[in-house]
Amino acid sequence: MTKSLPIYGEKPERPGLYLGLFHGRNDPREEMNDWGFHGPMIGPLKWVHTTYAFKIRIAFECETDARRYFSTPGRVQSMELNDDLLKFGGKFYGDWTVYTVEVNQCRLPNDTFRNVQRPAEHWAHVRT
Repeated sequence: MTKSLPIYGEKPERPGLYLGLFHGRNDPREEMNDWGFHGPMIGPLKWVHTTYAFKIRIAFECETDARRYFSTPGRVQSMELNDDLLKFGGKFYGDWTVYTVEVNQCRLPNDTFRNVQRPAEHWAHVRT
């Protein structure tokens, strides 16, 4: 991972299919008193595939995006589950979602004429 990654709940720069990670923790044995933190939104993707609730494989639209998230080459990448948590970037996530972002849901370019920029938040599903 080379750049800072977009966080789940933010508006991405480009439309497409994304894998959003949330309910994060630093250690799988961590006692949770709250919902944890939001993790990255990974994409744009071509597909997401889960095998026996053990491994999640994803295919990126382009190699450049894959390198942004993973240190190994290739558009197709794998992520392992640690018990019931998805491990990514040394963190552990109790929930993840696959969702589509349309063009009108993407982050707008920075304004050159506003003192206060527009918010870059977006939720893929209704928060309860």
